[in-house]
Amino acid sequence: MVEVKAGYSGIDLAHYNGQYRKCCPFVVWAMIIKNRLQETSGCVVGSVVSQRIKGADMESSQVRVLLVNPREEDYLSTKKLLSDARDQQFVLEWVSGYEDALETIRRNAHDVYLLDYELGERSGLDLIREAMDNGCKAPLIMLTDQADYGVDTEAIKVGAADSLVKDQINSTLLERSIRYAIERKRTDERMAFLAQYDSLTGLANRSLFKELLALALARAERNGKHVALMFLDLDRFKIINDSLGHDGGDQVLKVVAERLRSRMRKSDTVARLGGDEFTVILEGIGTVQDATNVAQELLQIVAQPIMVQDQELFVTPSIGIAIHPQYGKDSDTLIKNADMAMYRAKRQGRNTYRFYTTTMESNSKASKHLAMETNLRHALDREEFLLHYQPLIDLKSGRVISLEALLRWCHPERGLIHPLEFIPLAEENGMIVPMGEWVLATACRQNKEWQEAGNPLSSVSVNLSARQFRQKSFVRTVESILAESNLDPQFLELELTESLLFESNGASTNRLKDLKALGIKISIDDFGTGYSSLSYLKCFPIDTLKIDRSFVGDIPSNEGDSAIASGMIALAHGLHMKVTAEGVETQAQLDFLRERECDAIQGFLMSPAVPPEEVTPSFQTRWLEPVEASGSFLWNFSSLAKRLTG
Repeated sequence: MVEVKAGYSGIDLAHYNGQYRKCCPFVVWAMIIKNRLQETSGCVVGSVVSQRIKGADMESSQVRVLLVNPREEDYLSTKKLLSDARDQQFVLEWVSGYEDALETIRRNAHDVYLLDYELGERSGLDLIREAMDNGCKAPLIMLTDQADYGVDTEAIKVGAADSLVKDQINSTLLERSIRYAIERKRTDERMAFLAQYDSLTGLANRSLFKELLALALARAERNGKHVALMFLDLDRFKIINDSLGHDGGDQVLKVVAERLRSRMRKSDTVARLGGDEFTVILEGIGTVQDATNVAQELLQIVAQPIMVQDQELFVTPSIGIAIHPQYGKDSDTLIKNADMAMYRAKRQGRNTYRFYTTTMESNSKASKHLAMETNLRHALDREEFLLHYQPLIDLKSGRVISLEALLRWCHPERGLIHPLEFIPLAEENGMIVPMGEWVLATACRQNKEWQEAGNPLSSVSVNLSARQFRQKSFVRTVESILAESNLDPQFLELELTESLLFESNGASTNRLKDLKALGIKISIDDFGTGYSSLSYLKCFPIDTLKIDRSFVGDIPSNEGDSAIASGMIALAHGLHMKVTAEGVETQAQLDFLRERECDAIQGFLMSPAVPPEEVTPSFQTRWLEPVEASGSFLWNFSSLAKRLTG
């Protein structure tokens, strides 16, 4: 063992890359690092789990270096180079043989390895491959007698951090290469950790959980053992977040994570899937009672008081359990069943556990349907509904001409629920009528508030359900809402579907005419997806056709959709109607629609649906600006930046 004192004053990456580009291109390195992460993340992360990332502290400790080289003169020259380093202290060890080197590398006792390319019958490339296969944790640097781009590239591909030509090496260059290799290795391990572990709790994340579950099930199949999967969800955790803020909620999650981890065996896995949902994989259980004992213990330790912001909190979990292989031979089935059992535990009082049984499959749908219906009936009274607004942009002026009101349900436990989950149920049980009236009244009041605040005049559009439109009192309801909000009818647009109009009888036709007589605009939503009977277009007082997103998504690359969209625009204009295209997400779609004189567009290219407080800047924004040279519209990026930053 030889101790060499040296020094280090910092690393100049730009200079370093310029000096080494021939043998270690940065782009090649980045690609190799990405591939190595994908290939070896399981091995690397496994070491990170049990201890902090290893590696030399370059500023305060010795750097342990192993030189693998058959020639003593090379060892002496390397010793001299390291002794000439300025600020860093190195400890250099030398082995000359291939097998001795491999055995030493297996012990992972060094911070960096310098490997000569010529190692007798074997090469440094072979040693790198075997070292990587044997779990080498420190970076490896290849040393060659002459510049050879093929050897350099192959060394990087098999896992080397760098490749240096010996007669071109000086003290500064070698020191920088070692420093850079060690720091890059740390970054590599940190990236692997962040890719597979939850940054808040340090537990396995969803991605790693699924990998570990698959491995656990495979081991169980080989050993004839059982695996119990537990889904654990904290009861009423939203109340903690709302009252103490997310910092307080995060403290609770970290305490719960540590309590769960402290009770698990080394063979078990605890993961956080997100939010307040945790999972536990119990391997090698003998009976159901084993899983029961663990579940009871987890209920007890989680329920112990937690001090957060000088407040004593009591948190309880609901636990669902599914046993492999009886109730899930594959990961997806086991996950689904454990999740279902957890929701059963919540419905049966919380702070308890439930095992999955086959009877849950038939009962769960009815139970969920009933629970959703009950919650839906109370949602209006509890003020759980809210509206988001998506702007419609005029292609001539580039400004907002209308805002579509879109209903959202902020469930107290589930958060925002997608309309597709509750609108069909509301249609079925009749709740859609009072919900629709609330949407109409709220949108009209909001539009009037925007106008009174001095924003440019624009309309607000509201979707109508068939059940709501067929109410005999519907026109009177609309008149009453307009009067209460004091909104001029010309700034209200009602959207109906093709199927609703196709099925309309004489009474419905009269309602449309009465609405039109009030000055309200009428549009056909999702045009082209219904019965597509063109006769109603000339029979009903329609102002605007909205081309469904299914015909917009693949234009202009799809000739069929392009032809249909072009035909719809021409048809509408021939009948003196306006045309709005929905679901516009790309510049190519925008250019295509503008060239065919579509009147307005709506979609994520412009803006998603946003809360009312985020809408006001939209009125002052010119979302699109004409480009004289090409005749097309482009994003106004300065306006977009202001929009996103408020």
